[in-house]
Amino acid sequence: MTHSVRTRRSWLLGSGAVLAVPLLLAGCSSTADPGSSESGDTSDITIAMVTPESTGEFYGAMYCGAQAAAEEQGVTLNIQGTPGTSNEELMQVLQSVLATDPDGMLLTVWDNNAFNATMEPYTAEGHPLVMPDSFLSDDNYIQSIRTDNYQSSYDAAVQSLTDFDVTEGKVLIVTDAPGNAVQSARAEGFRDAIEEESDLEVLEFQYVGGDAAEASQAVSSALAANPDLSLVFSTNIGAGTGAANGIRTAGSEAVHVGFDTASAQVEELREGSYDALIAQSPYQQGYEATALISQILKGEVDADSITEQVVWSPWALVTADNVDTDEIAPFLYTAECS
Repeated sequence: MTHSVRTRRSWLLGSGAVLAVPLLLAGCSSTADPGSSESGDTSDITIAMVTPESTGEFYGAMYCGAQAAAEEQGVTLNIQGTPGTSNEELMQVLQSVLATDPDGMLLTVWDNNAFNATMEPYTAEGHPLVMPDSFLSDDNYIQSIRTDNYQSSYDAAVQSLTDFDVTEGKVLIVTDAPGNAVQSARAEGFRDAIEEESDLEVLEFQYVGGDAAEASQAVSSALAANPDLSLVFSTNIGAGTGAANGIRTAGSEAVHVGFDTASAQVEELREGSYDALIAQSPYQQGYEATALISQILKGEVDADSITEQVVWSPWALVTADNVDTDEIAPFLYTAECS
């Protein structure tokens, strides 16, 4: 699908916003300490949070933000995650959590179609659903707070062409399966920018999921078949790890742009395995989603009054030159609350 060119935003803070939430990540626990709020004791309000990759640093940062907001709001937050990203394991956890009938739910999914029917009975009963870093294709949720994956990738591609002086050659994009709308938006945004803003040729997408070994093989094969491969874009952490290995093993000088800023990726950026990383703001996503659903459950916000179903959170392009600056620090992920 061809997208029209959008107005480009500042590459440093993609939404033009600042991180306006607390950014102290220490002292997090798996369940918020339900105290009292300005509207009285709300400790009997229970919010469930379900995500994939519970040990990952992206979700670790999101959990920190969610827990901080839950403590401020005086509600109980119960977090359940899965080790991986498969629909099967996430569905099993989700159904188990739904059986406890929480007052509200925060849900993150990688497949935007697979969970529509499962969530419909829950929301039909009037339970609020807010989705940090995610959305459902049937739009059956109050608000999604996430990165503009298409635009951030588009802008990052344009910036990378300039910053790293990529003027010729071919481009490879390694990503997840087409059913993952988030990953697809990243891949399409980067591809569209290359095609619309340069004369470089974009090769066919390589679908590797989050498998580092598959990504490494895909990049190695592409480099062998295309010696003029000059730019590689990986849309998730696993794909990025594998792509970096493939480039390194081949001794290639291809520019590598990845998505996310887990600690291992940041170290690889410092060492040169990445040239740039697109960083999201999972702490803010978790914080804002939890604050919103808490206020709805406490009667402080009317769900029907929410007109913006999608809110874009800030993002940043991280390079070796800015990775250690105070401005970038909030965009680096943590396992502190995993």
